[in-house]
Amino acid sequence: MAEKLQDLSHYGPSLCVKFNKTYTEYLFVAVGPFVQIYKYGTRELINRLRIFKANKVHGFNFSSDGKNCVLFGSKSILLCSIDELLSSSDVSSMEKMYTEWIVDSTFSYDSTQLYVLTCYNLVLVTDLQGNIIMRKNLLNERSILYSGTIKVLSDERVVINAGTVLGGILIWDLYKEEKIHNLTGHDGSIFYVVVSDKGHYVVSCSDDRSIRLWDLVSGKELSVGWGHTARIWNLKFFNNDTQLISVSEDCTCRVWNIIKTDEKIELVMTNIYETHLIKNVWGVDVQEDKSIAATSGNDGRIKLIDLKQSTRFGDSERCFNITSLPIKGDFNVQKGEIFKGFHWFDFGLVAITSLGNVLKYSESEMTWELVTSDERLASYSTTNGITDATHENNVIVFSNNKCDLLMLNFSQNGQTVNCESSLHIESLSKTCNSMVIPYGLQYCLVAVESPNPRDKFVVLQVDILTLKVTKRFNFSKPDNFVSSCLEVFENLLLIGSRFSTVAIFNLEDDSQKPYLIRKITPGDTTTSIKYIETANGQALFSVTNRDGFYNFITVNINSFKQLANDYNDAVCLHKIIHSNKVIKGFLEGAFYNYKGEYITYGFKSSLFYMFNEKNGYEITSQVCGGAHRQWKLCSLKQDTGFMLVYIKASELFLRKIYASDIPETLENGIHGREIRDISILPSRITDKYEPQDGYLFVSGSEDTTVKLCKYNPKDGVVVSYWTERKHVSGLQRLSFINDKLMVSCSAREELFLWELNTEFKSNPYMTIRQSLPTLTTHPDLRIMDFDVVFDGSSSNFIIATVYSDSSIKVWYYDYEINQYEKIWENRYQTCCILNTSFVQLGKQLYLLIASTDGFLSLYDLTSELLFIKNINNGIELNREELELVKSESKPQLSLHVHKSGIKTMDMKVTKDNILQVFTGGDDNAIGISIIEQNSDNSRILTGKVTSFIEDAASSTVTSCQLFNNGTNLITTSVDQRVRIWNISSDNKLNLKDTKYTTIADTGSCNVVTDNDNTQSILLGGVGLSVWKY
Repeated sequence: MAEKLQDLSHYGPSLCVKFNKTYTEYLFVAVGPFVQIYKYGTRELINRLRIFKANKVHGFNFSSDGKNCVLFGSKSILLCSIDELLSSSDVSSMEKMYTEWIVDSTFSYDSTQLYVLTCYNLVLVTDLQGNIIMRKNLLNERSILYSGTIKVLSDERVVINAGTVLGGILIWDLYKEEKIHNLTGHDGSIFYVVVSDKGHYVVSCSDDRSIRLWDLVSGKELSVGWGHTARIWNLKFFNNDTQLISVSEDCTCRVWNIIKTDEKIELVMTNIYETHLIKNVWGVDVQEDKSIAATSGNDGRIKLIDLKQSTRFGDSERCFNITSLPIKGDFNVQKGEIFKGFHWFDFGLVAITSLGNVLKYSESEMTWELVTSDERLASYSTTNGITDATHENNVIVFSNNKCDLLMLNFSQNGQTVNCESSLHIESLSKTCNSMVIPYGLQYCLVAVESPNPRDKFVVLQVDILTLKVTKRFNFSKPDNFVSSCLEVFENLLLIGSRFSTVAIFNLEDDSQKPYLIRKITPGDTTTSIKYIETANGQALFSVTNRDGFYNFITVNINSFKQLANDYNDAVCLHKIIHSNKVIKGFLEGAFYNYKGEYITYGFKSSLFYMFNEKNGYEITSQVCGGAHRQWKLCSLKQDTGFMLVYIKASELFLRKIYASDIPETLENGIHGREIRDISILPSRITDKYEPQDGYLFVSGSEDTTVKLCKYNPKDGVVVSYWTERKHVSGLQRLSFINDKLMVSCSAREELFLWELNTEFKSNPYMTIRQSLPTLTTHPDLRIMDFDVVFDGSSSNFIIATVYSDSSIKVWYYDYEINQYEKIWENRYQTCCILNTSFVQLGKQLYLLIASTDGFLSLYDLTSELLFIKNINNGIELNREELELVKSESKPQLSLHVHKSGIKTMDMKVTKDNILQVFTGGDDNAIGISIIEQNSDNSRILTGKVTSFIEDAASSTVTSCQLFNNGTNLITTSVDQRVRIWNISSDNKLNLKDTKYTTIADTGSCNVVTDNDNTQSILLGGVGLSVWKY
């Protein structure tokens, strides 16, 4: 076993990112007291080293030759070479401390001295060893700075930009010690101020959410930029001082052009990038040669932004007006003729107009030509296209509302029409929709629907080469069924409909009535269905809904094949194993990309967006006017990206969305707010999911989300899979209760039972199985804690919940019928209950609670819950006798342990049937209490505190957990100290090891014993760290 606590990795707020002009392939990132150096082109982490012993790195600057670096944070400062940053693991021995908070530090013009700006608007001029040579300040000014930067313009001119707490900006000359300007106009504290590289402009931001551009010479305000919806934290000039980039609390990065005319100079916002989660982007820098921006934020993400995403390849966007198309031949557009449908192929676009003219756009020739005309398709038509697996055949299908179809097969290069087929479906009275999908290597399926509910749902099997119908299916249409999307897998044809419904038809027997999955989510239209994989006879499908919900649904293939024609509607062949909702907007579809990342796309307001749901960031967005217009998203050849085709203001737009040439993130980060609780799944998963060898865990945050992740205990690498958004308030507690079930609770009386599925290789999946009934229509209580004890060997269990109003409730959960039943309730006093746990002593079942009054209390449940049959290393209940017991009994035992609230608690029952309770509290203390039954009467309890360390921490003890077979205790506290305690045979605590963690608001930890008998530790707070012991 390792003798000391070791930190393997840390994910948390990153305050600064910088590119280096000499080491151009590297990005330097400050994360806590560490600096991480990435080769950003390949996402490779080159080195991670400790800079300061405890303080976080707030910022750093490079010398003019790019070979040295000065780093600062709080009152700490350190100077080292880039070579040392690249090769060392710890340079904290070189740390120097000053007496004042450091706001900024940089090198002199010739890199022989350092300038250090402090919070008192004082500049220390030091040599490279840190010795103070002189002190410079602005005479007759006494200001406290919130922010500030030092701009070295020449050997003789150094400008200090001081952003004060009270809203003024003091610009002063370092060597003359004279004020240049006092810039006023902002409301609130100045969060950042900087001079442009050429010394023409000053730009600032503040609490008022504005960006203000000033003339450095005259001090005149030139322009005010509005757009950010929250406080702005950082600014940078780039592109020869013609552009500005800003980052904000609103999680966006925005690019501004500085437009100069004869009359004025103006800030104009040109781009918005959604970069981080929940709250706060702190750092930003630009690699100007490659037009790449990097941002860092509170969520620990390191995001790279291609500032030329829409122009880098030269052909990213094209626009066509139908009245001025570059058309080959004699075709003339008629007055009022408009585009009615389109589909993109590898060779270009095929479109149909309102007069039934089919046009083809050749991307290589950049010209249009008329392919054919069909008057039947005038006015109303729908358009669908597919490409076969060889990409040699491109088929497009047009249909009208009178049961007519026109099918065309284009060659690979689109130059010729290999085959054309017209068809009329006589069995239908009218058509309202048609859809097409590939079926095997040789065929495609064309689904045609009539608005008449009595008409059949017709599906044609069409040979792709000849466009001949080789088979016809006439399916019975379910009631209230309006088709919207389709997918095919083996003999299953899945059709999505309105009201969040999916119908599964049997392609081997069209007389069989469809299997219906109704009301999958509260939303409306099903927008996409995608087959994912098959495992253990279960086919997995991704199903999306326009109202923002996405689900993963399994279908039992074997049972479906054996389904009788007259099967009972109660038969259930499907299961929802994952359900979630996108952050905002309408959801039009989703898919797994080649990296195994789940990508969603849709519309929010007037924007089309694509979002990486696995890692939680926006891939791209396009202003197109919104979801109500004609649009289509098609794949580009060789999976190089996507083509978004849409019509806006009667014009046809082609927008290529290329796969990024650079990594989109260097670190994906964690929660945007502090982590409230962590739970590790003890059983190790080694055969699937990256990292291959590791543990699944869940984390709950103040940002209301639950994350499902996996980490490698050897190197601490963490991979996030899903961010669940079901809770509407900050998480309080969560925990796995067995290998498949997890419980989470929060305010508003929310308690959810989650079910984990690890059968599939694409991802682990998790969905809510049931939620606890609330006590009122408008719940306002917080469920502070819960505990579970299982009913024998079944999946049924008893769960105790404790509330912020001192109430206690015990529920019985029946797994088969998926229902909670309340069986016991009581009220402690009038204080908040913080912790609870079931305790089995002998044949008695007790409920232990810890509250804000510092007491431990035990309730005897066995004497009141008479339907508990047997207690012998477990419980069994007589379910027929379950009833609600409204108890008013007092605790069997109350033991005063702490002077104030007991924040954390762990316990074990010894072989001698003695209960040991380990507690940590608001009084900074930890204690051991023992409780045992009277030898003459097991219903009589006695208890005492055997060990109590009043100064166990210098602030609140927030979590504790037993490990190593109950011989050691780990504690965390707000003072950011992790402590390991030995537990002696006489129930005393002895401190064995302690280590500082960079995680602020340290509030949760979880420990699991690894294969080599080392302890793997997860620490949560404002960030996440992986340690070993």
